[in-house]
Amino acid sequence: MAEADQDAWASHLAEYSALRSEINTRISLQHQVLALHMTAVSVVLSVALSGRSRWPVLLVIPFIAYTSSEILASLFRTVEGIAKYIDEELSPQVPGGLGWEAWLVRQKPASEVQKITHPYYLLFPGISILSLLAIFPFVWSGRANNHKPEISFWIVASAWPFAAVFTVLSFKAIRRLRAPF
Repeated sequence: MAEADQDAWASHLAEYSALRSEINTRISLQHQVLALHMTAVSVVLSVALSGRSRWPVLLVIPFIAYTSSEILASLFRTVEGIAKYIDEELSPQVPGGLGWEAWLVRQKPASEVQKITHPYYLLFPGISILSLLAIFPFVWSGRANNHKPEISFWIVASAWPFAAVFTVLSFKAIRRLRAPF
């Protein structure tokens, strides 16, 4: 084995180590996004549950879920790009390869049921759907009243469709994730 080959392998392994460190950093950021998302949703739920008149604040949840899921998806795309580089470019340069990234790709569930039951669907679009359903009676009851609806009704009624769109967008963001689901 030539010394030049050993130096090349050592440099590839050093690059692999640096890239895995970057992946670990991104995964840590993902955990922070999840924690911030759960905290924000908990605060909104606390405010909403403190009084019936505060339920319209639940419409903020789909916006929080969409923003959090897009940030999470962005971090996942970065990790996926690094992993793809490791698997396609770096692994062939090392004797025996670096099989971790290829192994992860093979671990994705084959069934759609397994994919759709991942907890991220509950954390992002799921909680958004629940908040939309909780607000719907407020919108419907305001429309059903014979007297003139208050301005708060019109604000909630006009924000509800936007929140529904953001719920769909958060679902799409979660579908793009690289996680093993």
